[in-house]
Order: sequence, then structure tokens, then C-alpha cells
Amino acid sequence: MEKEIVYHVSPEKLERLRKTESVSSDGSGAELVIGSTNLYDENGDMRLIPAPTPDPSDPLNLPQWRKNTAIGAVAFFGALALSAEAIIGALVPVFALEYAGIDPKILSQVDLSLLNPPGVVNLDPLAPLAALGGPPLWKISLLSSLPLLTNGIASYFLVPLSISIGRRPVLLACGMLAWIGGLWAGFSHSLTTHIVARCIQAIGAGAVEALIPLLVQDLVFIHQRNRAFASIWSAQGLIIVSLGIASPLIVSTIGWRFLYFLTSGVAIVAWIGLLLFVPETRWIRSQQELAGKTVHYVYPGERRPRLDEATYGPRTKKTNFGLITFGIENKEAVRSMIDTARTMFFPIILWAMAVNGIFIALQLAAAQTGTSVLIAKGWTFKTLGLAVLPIVIATPFVYLISGFAADKISNVIAKRNGGRREPENHLPAMVIPLAFGVIGTLLFGYAGSYAKTTHWIVLILGIFFISLGFLSANTMISVYAIESYPQWAGPVLVNISSWRCIIGFAMNFRATAWAQQFGFLGSFGIYAGVLGGLMLFMPFLYVYGKRLRMRSAGTVKSRKAPRKPEFNDY
Repeated sequence: MEKEIVYHVSPEKLERLRKTESVSSDGSGAELVIGSTNLYDENGDMRLIPAPTPDPSDPLNLPQWRKNTAIGAVAFFGALALSAEAIIGALVPVFALEYAGIDPKILSQVDLSLLNPPGVVNLDPLAPLAALGGPPLWKISLLSSLPLLTNGIASYFLVPLSISIGRRPVLLACGMLAWIGGLWAGFSHSLTTHIVARCIQAIGAGAVEALIPLLVQDLVFIHQRNRAFASIWSAQGLIIVSLGIASPLIVSTIGWRFLYFLTSGVAIVAWIGLLLFVPETRWIRSQQELAGKTVHYVYPGERRPRLDEATYGPRTKKTNFGLITFGIENKEAVRSMIDTARTMFFPIILWAMAVNGIFIALQLAAAQTGTSVLIAKGWTFKTLGLAVLPIVIATPFVYLISGFAADKISNVIAKRNGGRREPENHLPAMVIPLAFGVIGTLLFGYAGSYAKTTHWIVLILGIFFISLGFLSANTMISVYAIESYPQWAGPVLVNISSWRCIIGFAMNFRATAWAQQFGFLGSFGIYAGVLGGLMLFMPFLYVYGKRLRMRSAGTVKSRKAPRKPEFNDY
């Protein structure tokens, strides 16, 4: 057993050593703060972090086409689940008619803009039609709000469960709940049953919030993560535009139940994709491996250990398609729940939760109130679906900004710092989506407050910038948090995904009332002010983030160089 050496370095000495300490050829230099790595060796070649093992079952050893296929499958499922949640959740006014005993198909025959004076925004344009009886509006609104809370709470159980029995069985179970809940909602005949079915559907969609990012970080190295995460979030655009444009037409002609049957049918196809293409990715790694330390021997001129089937055995059908492939880790699951409570109070995680939470609230508030502005501008019910076009237009920009550009910027900064990769390298690129969020919020608020004199294109531009900021920031914050605390990837993702839903619900609960009380520009100015205030913390995190990580997470242990394998080891 080789003796382990633990280095404890004070923050002050750490800063002095940054410019003087060299990086050894095996990547085990003296920079030992958790989250900090050496992305480039002394020759300027990129290293693979986390460090892969010689075991063929290690998900990092999968061929690239298998990784791409798996990411594509989860991206399709995730985009469909989130899109179905967003689109159907926006149809609450339609359900108000349904449960008041009015056929929603009447919307195709009514010009909603005639119910109010030209240019006047009515935040409840369907109120004159829905006032004929039925459940109170607050109860009908539970169809939108309760699934959001259910989604957030689900992560607290799904991630520890995925650490215990594996990602694959939990992901497949969630996929089933997503389409089962959708079908149940489509066949429901009471509001209560409808709400319960929506919450079941939301548990399935809860896998998107924390479990899918956790699965993706299992598959790819840190220099590829922004692009992998961006592909998942940007994939929403293609599905949202299809559902968004079609949903008013479907509701006014075929009926709202068909939307559930349609999305659930496609969800079954997506679930089959998960079953066939997504292997188990849970893999317990040491802190040394997470930091890119060379734990297993790497031959000169190579970047990774050679696969050793003689020692570890080959990949098998069970490895590729099994449900509980690598055993049960109940102790690790319990520890992750404790770590979730602990990491929630880390400054970096608190900031990440706040930014994601305000973006969720902003997105939902814009969805709730934007329809009323477009109706005031003369849009008909059938054309309201076109309001999602800004989201699909934003999709390629999301991939470019939060994927390609973010990876490029963070890697360039690492190279300029002598190969040192810090999670804080992501913060400069993160300024762009946050700034877009502020700009979009102010444009949206201005368009709502001055609907009589402002062209509807201003509102559409606001939606574009809000969507671009939200989807890009969500990708980059997830990568930033995981890299800051790689040994607690599951717990930090639980906190971010769950609390952003809770914060989003709290700040969105009275979005309509705020718009009535303060006006559009005043109420959305609150969102812009909070988002701008959170941007002011970024320089502090960039300068002191490393010290915060050291105080909260400690240091990484370093091992002696591994023994070179002998010929008969293979």
C-alpha cells in the first residue's frame, strides 16, 4: 500500500505559490484545492479530467459515438419532458373554460382582442368567458404551479436513489412516469385527478433537472461539458416550437386532451431511446481521479491508461443494458443527502441557486403575462403559438454561447494560467447570458407598459433575450457548480435544481398581481434589478472563489506515481 501525502496550504500561501509552482508531468502538481485542476501538461497538451481508469466498464472509456448517442437520447427525452411541462402549463386559461362547462373550441370563434379597448392589456383575457361558474381560478392554477414544486422536490429523492442503485434504473422509471402521467391527464375527467396526473408527470420531468446533468457529467471530460450540457438545453427549442405553434390550433380544433396523447406518445419513443442507448454511468471516483491526478500508469506519449480486460474484464451486455449494474451503494446515498444539506450553504451554491431561481421566475412570469400583451396587439388565439419562435431562434445561439464559446474561453484562460483550470474560468463567459437576461426583461416590461404605442416585435425581442439568457446561464451554472465541487456533483445539482423551482415559484406566484399593481415595467424591473444585483457578485467570485472552495471543501490528496505495468499484467 503506497503512503498517501496530504498537503494543507493556507489561502495566502496558495496565492503566492500559483505563479511559482510547476506542474509535474503526471499532472499531480502542487495545486490541490478541490475543483482546481491542471488542464494542460508542461508540453501544452490537454489532459483528460476526470482521469479515466483501465477498466473497460468505466463510462469515460466508452467510444465517442456511444457517448454522443447516449447524450442525444437524454437530450431528446429531457427536451420533450420540459417542453410538455411548459406548453401544457401555459394552457391554464383553457382549462378554466373546460371546468366551467365551456368547450375550449369556442376560442377559435372568438376574437379575444375585442373584449377590451384596443391596446389595453387585460391580464385575464378569458375572464369574461370563464365567469360562468366552475372551480376557483386559484385551484385551476395548481395545474401549473404544483407540478413546478413537485419537480423541484423530486430531485431530493431521485439523485440519492441514483447514487444508491444507479442512474439508469431511476432514469427509466422517471421516463415511464412522464408518459404514464401524461396519458392519465389526457383521460382525466375531474380537476383533482388532472392535478394529480400532472404531478406524476412532473416527477418524470424531475429527472431533467438534476439527474440528466449528473449522468452527462459522468460521460464527458470537463473540457467537453459546456457543449454537452448546451446540447441538452438547446434541444428544447426544436420541440418547443413544434408544440408551441401547434398547441393553440390543436386546442381549438381537436381538443386539449390530444396534446397529452401526442406528447405522451412521443415520450414513449423517447423512453425506448433511453432503454436502448443510455448505459449505466454511475462510477465512484476518488478525489485524485476527479482532480485529474495520475492514479493509473499512463505510457509516455499517451493521455489515458490502456484498457486492461485481463484484470477488470470486458464490457458485457449487462454493463450496457443492465438495471443495477454496479451494485447498491446505500451508504453513499445517505452520505449524499447529508452533503446536500451541507453544500446548500456554500456561497457559490447559494449564488447559483439564486441566479437560476430568478431566471425560472422571470421565464414563467413572461409566459403568464406575455399572451395578454399579444392579444392587446390584435393577435388571435390560433396565432399565439407563434410567440415561441423567439425560443427556437435562440437555440443555436445557446449552443454557441454556453457550449462552444464557454468551453473555448475557459480553456484559453486555463492555458494562459500555465495550464491551471479553475471553475472560476467560466464566470467571464457567464456575463453574456446574465446581461441578455437583464436586457430582455427590460424590453419585455417596456412593451407591456406601452402596449398602445410599442410594436409587438419589442415584446418578441424581450422573449428572445430572456430565453437566450435563461438557457445559456442554466448550462454554464451547472458546469460551474459541478467543477467547483466534483466530489459532490449530485448534492450540488439537487440544490440548484430544487431551489430554483422553489425560488421561481415564490417569485412567480404573484406575477400577474405585480403587473397589475406596479405595471409591466415596474414589476419586470424588479426581476431585472435582482438579476443585475446578482451580477455584481461575479467579480467577487472570480477573485475569491478559489478561497471559498478551499474553506468549504478542503484539499485533494496526492499519491506517489503509479507503478508501470509489467508485460504479464496484460
